[in-house]
Order: sequence, then structure tokens, then C-alpha cells
Amino acid sequence: LVVSLVLLQFYIIPKIRIKELISRLRGNRVPTISHLIANATIRWLSQSLSIHQFRAMTVGDVDVESLLRNFSESLEGGFEYEYVSVPDFRAWHLVRCPSSTQTIMYVHGGGFVSGSPSSVSSYLLQLHLELRTRGILFDVVAVEYDLAPEFPYPHALQQIVSAYEHIQSQSKPVVLMGDSAGGNLCLALLRHLAYPHPNIAPSDASQNGSEGITAVCLASPWADLRTKHASYPEASFDCLDKYALNSWRDAYLGSRPLDEYASALGCLTSHRWKNILPPNMLLMSGELDYFLPEISSLVHEVRKV
Repeated sequence: LVVSLVLLQFYIIPKIRIKELISRLRGNRVPTISHLIANATIRWLSQSLSIHQFRAMTVGDVDVESLLRNFSESLEGGFEYEYVSVPDFRAWHLVRCPSSTQTIMYVHGGGFVSGSPSSVSSYLLQLHLELRTRGILFDVVAVEYDLAPEFPYPHALQQIVSAYEHIQSQSKPVVLMGDSAGGNLCLALLRHLAYPHPNIAPSDASQNGSEGITAVCLASPWADLRTKHASYPEASFDCLDKYALNSWRDAYLGSRPLDEYASALGCLTSHRWKNILPPNMLLMSGELDYFLPEISSLVHEVRKV
């Protein structure tokens, strides 16, 4: 760990500064130096540390309850919040408004091996505030799931399914959101609702398919765990690389092979998408996103429907 941090300070960061300077001299568009350093730091730590070391180094230190308390006091009318912990799943019900019409169900990313609702709580509260100013009131639920390798596939999917069943029981339409590995789990949930996973019992929510989900919004979803897409120069600015992704994938799958729940884009045949997707879908990526090629492929599949 010490060696890794020393190399980060005296080799990786100077290297990225030089790379950024050369790119700008060539007239290329690149992110700010602070973003490049942050991405390079995450990429280096994911390459040089074990999964458990990486998790410890990147754990969110946000006091969600204090954040929610301050946020509630800043709004006229306020709202309710609570931490839900039951045997089948855990979640932060970040916002519960009496007059809300829909619920955002958010699944965090982190390569299946790190991350938590606390890492996205500030973003979700800001999203709620932006929607609120436009007269749109959403409840917001950030789902927590157990991480790999301690809990391999399909354990996390089972928890996501249970969380969705709980949220759907409140009889409000659901907007399903997630990033990175969370986006993968969102796609797996949609697949399960249409064609139940053989190791996860069908439920009333499964019988109704994805009818309770009015929209899906995925930011840089990890849709293809094969990570076989050809690399391109811009991807080197991202915080991810193939070595770390393969390590996290193996930790997540354990002894199980890839299937169309764990890797929708890589294993799911085109005709299956029609029964899986909700009426509205937003996929977000960027030109420096490592997942851009597979997200582009996912967009192509969705447009067929």
C-alpha cells in the first residue's frame, strides 16, 4: 500500500500532467486536470491494490443522516427519510414526500466490489431539489447491496429484486436509475421481471413484468462483462481499465459462468429486449468513457425495439 501511494505521488500524477499538457498542445479536448488526476488515482489504486484495500481506500465517508437532516431543514414543507433494514435488503429512503407521484429507485455502482448509497446521496438529493423546483415530486430510494467477493452473483440481484418488490408495494410508478455496476443490476432486474432468474423465486412484481417501471435512466452502465471491446485512446483518461474490470467481474461471478442476467448485452439475444424494456429509457455516456463502445452497442439493440 505504501509503495502504491508513493508511486502514485511521484510517478502516476506527474505522468498524467505531462499527458494532459501534450493533449492540449495537440488541440485535443480533455477534462480538467483535477478530473484527470482523480481518474488516474482511482485507476492506479484499482490496478495496484487488492479488492479489499481498494474498497477501504474509496469508501464514502458521508454522514447520510446529517446530510438528510440539513437538507430537510433547508426546504419549506420538508420531507421524511429513513433507513430501511430488513432481512432481504437494505436501503436509504432519502426522500419521502406526501404528495409525490413516483419513486426513483437508485442502484449505486462500484464494480460490484465497492460503493454504497452514501456515495450517491448528495447527487440524489440535488436531483430531487432540481425536480422539485420544476414542480415534480419524487420519492428517492437508494438501495444498498452486499458486495463481492464475499457475496457473489446472484446475491446482489436477489437483494435488488427484493428492494423493488418493497418499493412497488407502495403503489407508485418507479423510475429505475443506476450507474456502472448499478446499471448492470438494473438491466438484470428488468430481465428478471420479464423472465425470472432460475435461482430467484418469482413474485407478484415478476408476474407484472416491468409494468411498474415507467422509465430507466442509466449512467455509464457496465452492460457487457466480457470487456472485450477494442480500446481507444480517449478511454485512457477514464478511471477504469480492463485489468481492474476483469478482476471485479471474476470476484462478482465467483464460480458461475456469464449469463444473460449478469451480462445482458453480451448474452441476451435481440428478440428478448422487446419484453424487457419499459416505455422510456435514457442511456448516458461520454467520449472518454471506457464503456462507450458497449453502451453504443446497447443503444443499437434498444433502437431495434
